[in-house]
Amino acid sequence: MTTSVRPVLICLTCASSLLAACASMTPAPTAAPTPEAAAPRLESVLPDPQAQAQYHIMAGEMAAGRQQAKQAAQEFLLALDGYPDPELAQRATQLAVSARDARLTLRAAQRWLALAADDAGPREIIASLSLDRGDRQQALEQCRELAERHPASRADGLMDCARIASQAAPNRAEDALWLMQQLINDDPQAAAAHHALAVVALRFDQLDLATAAAREARRLEPENRDHQLLEIGILAQSGEIASALTQIKQLVKADPDNTELRLQYARLLLDDGQRAAARQQMQAVLKIDPDDVDANYVMGALALEDDDPVTARRHLSKLLGTTRTAEAALQLGQLAETQGRDDEALAYYAVVQSGPAALEAGLRSIQLLARTERLSVAYELIDAMRSRYPPLKTRLDLTEGELRIQYNDAAGALTLYDRALTRTAPEDAQGHLSLRYGRSLAYEQLGRIDDAEADLRAILSENPDDARALNALGYMLASHTARLDEAEQLVARAQTLEPDDPAIMDSLGWVYFKQGKLAQAIEWLRQAHEQFPDPEVAAHLGEALWVDGQQDQARQVWDAARAQDPNHAVLRETLERLTP
Repeated sequence: MTTSVRPVLICLTCASSLLAACASMTPAPTAAPTPEAAAPRLESVLPDPQAQAQYHIMAGEMAAGRQQAKQAAQEFLLALDGYPDPELAQRATQLAVSARDARLTLRAAQRWLALAADDAGPREIIASLSLDRGDRQQALEQCRELAERHPASRADGLMDCARIASQAAPNRAEDALWLMQQLINDDPQAAAAHHALAVVALRFDQLDLATAAAREARRLEPENRDHQLLEIGILAQSGEIASALTQIKQLVKADPDNTELRLQYARLLLDDGQRAAARQQMQAVLKIDPDDVDANYVMGALALEDDDPVTARRHLSKLLGTTRTAEAALQLGQLAETQGRDDEALAYYAVVQSGPAALEAGLRSIQLLARTERLSVAYELIDAMRSRYPPLKTRLDLTEGELRIQYNDAAGALTLYDRALTRTAPEDAQGHLSLRYGRSLAYEQLGRIDDAEADLRAILSENPDDARALNALGYMLASHTARLDEAEQLVARAQTLEPDDPAIMDSLGWVYFKQGKLAQAIEWLRQAHEQFPDPEVAAHLGEALWVDGQQDQARQVWDAARAQDPNHAVLRETLERLTP
């Protein structure tokens, strides 16, 4: 098992979820009024503004409960006319962000700011949205206020501005850098302003500018270690690892008990491939603080890479109940799974309830439950994940469909795919193609070859170079029809597009076998089996060898595959047919 341990030396402070969502917003089109919208509304007959506000709050809560974020935000904004409450304005802004409506979000944030001028939240959102649409002056106005009003210091406020600017889209890099330069112009002697510019320049890969700004920050505040660390980070990103290592080694030597410095040093050593030296730095950190979260995590990850499960488990177990619980539980679950401790793996995966690791833990749980013949529980988990991750419904539909086909429930898979195709958004073209591909496999398993072919042809009409669909159609024609020449053309074209795909090699070998071209069939099937010793590929290779008179070799191939998966359907059918 391999685990990435290549962390970033310098990173920005994590942005709020609101700001992060705003960073990728595009204005929503204005919808035409519906007949319902044109009809008289109840609030027009309500006696006073407060009563109207209560009506809109109630309507907003109902819309929010129905997951209608945009309508809920609009209702709360209307409520603000009679009930000017900053918390209500904040909620309207959050819902507008959820609806991914930039104009509505900006309007809500402006109302929020009008009611809470000292809050940083609305200023951050307005600055981000203004930058995104190229309104430099508005972004600058908000960032100036953020810097001046920051409760800790202007330097901290400038770093908040750097975070906002760093989240701008790549096509807004020039605007983001202009913004930071203006903040320098406000106070050229402020080292923090130069540091903030360097951070943003680094984000947009403007390395010369980042270097110059970091050096100026260090010149103005030579004793500030943060400036030197930033400069070291820029050296590392510029590929000057040796220089970066020299500088940070000096810092560690001057302050040997500083665990953060040693962690930074270890990360650079890992970037340079010096694993043993990095491990020494981690061990030094753990000698100072045995419970250091980052050091234990990296030591655990290194141990996993080194195939040392005992050491990995010792370090990762210390992280349960810390800020890295989810990551550690995922790793421990994978470790337990590889060692055949299925229930323990599931227990670890169940611990992972948030963050990016939660999705992977859920998907791994689903596969593990299916593999241990707990399909009904696996399907229940998929349903729960659909509710938890609405944007991933199509992916989860595909996962369930694949499981149903794999475990011989093609009828259930077909029902699922039909339902999923009706509810998948029309603009999700890739989702539709993937669902049709899955449905074609269900049709094939049910013996409805014409329907399966129709789905695959539909995919190819949209994307003639879809190697997966070309391969599937060719293999299906070879397996179920006499159209072998057409099958060969389809699979050969797929192989040209994806020459290293063993599944396509297997299909091409199988087509040649059906055509009676045994030498070519065995050549391609051997290549496929060497790269991907799957029981189905082994069944095909063994059958070709058997028919060619190489029955001892065929038995060797089959025996190895049977040891891997004795119940594989294709392998079992092949053996029953040829060696009754």
